[in-house]
Amino acid sequence: MKKLKDDTMDTFLTAIEERLAKEQKNKIPFSRFLEEKMDAFDYSNTSLARKVFHRVEKKKEGTVSYVPVTRQAIGSWLRGSMPSSREIYVTLGMAFEMNLEEINHILLETYMGYGLYCKNIEDALWIALINRLFPISEFENVKKHIEEILEEKEEESTRSLATMDLWVMLSEAETLEEFYDLIRCYRDEFRDGAKKFGQCLEEVIEEEYGYYEKAAWFLRDIGCMHCEAQFSKIKAGKAIVTREWLLRFCIALQPTYESIEKLLAKAQMEPLGITPAEVIIEMISRFKSSTVANSQEVWHMIESAAQRLRDKGYEMDEDLCRKYNSVYELPAVSKWWFSFCIGRQLLQNEQKHDYGYEKNGYCRFAVVDQLLFDDMNRNKKNLAFKQAAKKNWECPAKNWREAEFQEIPSLFIGKNYIPDALDLEKFSDYCYMRRPSRFSADFLRNDVYFYCALLYSVWTGRCFQKDNALRNVEEIREEFLRLGMQGENLVHFMEKVFLSADTKEKWDLSEIVEAVAGLSVEI
Repeated sequence: MKKLKDDTMDTFLTAIEERLAKEQKNKIPFSRFLEEKMDAFDYSNTSLARKVFHRVEKKKEGTVSYVPVTRQAIGSWLRGSMPSSREIYVTLGMAFEMNLEEINHILLETYMGYGLYCKNIEDALWIALINRLFPISEFENVKKHIEEILEEKEEESTRSLATMDLWVMLSEAETLEEFYDLIRCYRDEFRDGAKKFGQCLEEVIEEEYGYYEKAAWFLRDIGCMHCEAQFSKIKAGKAIVTREWLLRFCIALQPTYESIEKLLAKAQMEPLGITPAEVIIEMISRFKSSTVANSQEVWHMIESAAQRLRDKGYEMDEDLCRKYNSVYELPAVSKWWFSFCIGRQLLQNEQKHDYGYEKNGYCRFAVVDQLLFDDMNRNKKNLAFKQAAKKNWECPAKNWREAEFQEIPSLFIGKNYIPDALDLEKFSDYCYMRRPSRFSADFLRNDVYFYCALLYSVWTGRCFQKDNALRNVEEIREEFLRLGMQGENLVHFMEKVFLSADTKEKWDLSEIVEAVAGLSVEI
């Protein structure tokens, strides 16, 4: 790919749309394909919607389910939009009584850019589903059972098999038990691929960062990369690695395009496809080294491009295009309590004149991901944290100073703290100014700005963008409305801070903490 003429978002978005249009050229538009099939089966939008499913993950409950799409989604596809996930294409094909070969070649390869590969364990699951060996409501249970099969101790060596032969055997399995027996009989075929992927994963991390630990905190938002036990499980070939998980990993690690293709190949997956989210990932990985200043800007580009494509009618994978997705999925009461705890901690630091500095320079911006990846993700599984959130939710705003709160480790920055290069590369947009005069009012101005920007990320799951203040304010207002929260007082303070960042107006951190304490929503 040639370097873009300039670095503006308009240029980048235009290039993405040209790439999407090029891939769809000479192909039957998805809207026409859908309309013709619906006419042939006499489906209305509502009747088809009941037969097509998409994946819903409830992270606070630790559950995954597959639920019908809406009739509005069907209408959107008929107007030119396209589905964004594989389960939609698969169940759509099943609704139209298409067989395995038709779903694989007519739907997946044409409209997603990649088909199924039988030696990838998740793809083997889709083959069994398409052949109706189990209903989609049992998909996660079947996946769990297969993982247990892969962990079984072997009484004898399993056999190897050519890819095409395995494809035929999997596609001809007539019962779920027969499918399980095939997995058990040829599990080395699946394990070897997973083991090679685990080794490749480690190699890519070492190539990009030198060693795993240095990259670990960078990856925590994708679900399990920070867990050494899970990483060992992946390397041992005992974990099912999904394409969505792998792409989330690639966005977090931000490797080169060559490394992404290498990981996909080792995971026995097809190259990056033509869905809007994958095109964004591909194009950023191809030219970011020459046009993108730092890794935070990469996320700015992903989120901005995703939003603008969404505004144009494209369907986007939210999990892939929202940086702090694991935080966003938390219940409102947990996000509220965490927001309050951060504000109280900043006030306590202010009383001690501990504003977080490295020599004579402000460096609060260096802890953003530590707060949202480490502290937030740790606290979301903490029973005491959940109980404190529920207990104090009804705390009146006038008594907020007396409420007990949890200390936030990431906000304790010592005088001699020196962030390494990986930290300094990121988060400058969370800092009002880089080097305020020591012990001056500018330290407080920085903390107020930092706190408001961090609140934006907690409640929307997206990166704060200093140059996008008005939209940021509207997004958090919309989020409070979606949750049924009375948050206009807080939004007012955030708007005031964001839009008057360059003035000498006096900011009072306690007013914003009080506004957070005054938020209310049904638990």
